[in-house]
Amino acid sequence: MTNRHSRRLPATGALLAIAVVVGGCGAAAGSATPAGSRSAAPTASAVPTVSPTATSTSTLSPAPLTTPTVSASATACVSMPQTGIVPSDRLTAIKVLGLPGRDIVRFEFGTGSLTPAGPPSGSLDVASPPFTEGASGLPIDLEGEHALQVVFRNMSIVNDVGQPTFTGERQVQVTDASRSLRQVIIFDESEGQIGWYIGYDGSSCVTLSREGNTILLAIDYGPGS
Repeated sequence: MTNRHSRRLPATGALLAIAVVVGGCGAAAGSATPAGSRSAAPTASAVPTVSPTATSTSTLSPAPLTTPTVSASATACVSMPQTGIVPSDRLTAIKVLGLPGRDIVRFEFGTGSLTPAGPPSGSLDVASPPFTEGASGLPIDLEGEHALQVVFRNMSIVNDVGQPTFTGERQVQVTDASRSLRQVIIFDESEGQIGWYIGYDGSSCVTLSREGNTILLAIDYGPGS
């Protein structure tokens, strides 16, 4: 479906791999009573035990990715929702990169604040209409057949001297019809929270990876994705 709503925010300019821990199970064998013993008490057999299975965990800061690549083989398509810790409490910029068969939204983080509000975290989930601004509730006309929602929490909106921390683009619209990504737009920037909508077309594989102090969200739509 294509999302079209009543109001479009003006553009301001051109614009997590998952570690899965799986627990095993084990059992101890029973010991036998020695033969010929007249008064030996029966030896109790060890009760088989099963170790608890560790729950799958995911973060927005997985193994490093040195260079963005076209193939999605290095990271698995993520399931939704995803939550985890991000590099710092200061999101400073966002960039969109277009590679053959892959679109990348790059979230860049700076040095953390002196007194963070709490552990900086992020989440990734599927977004559903109606798409609205967080504070005003005004509608957002998000381009794309599908939508994702990225939210960073415990963010420092301003630096230690009161200057805005995020100085990057707040909206980017992709007009190249051959690409999957259509639009990235900020919908909330208040109370320590920064939220983004990401609209894209087609049945694509979404992956997460980390490169230094950046989080890379990739949408793979080429052959094999």
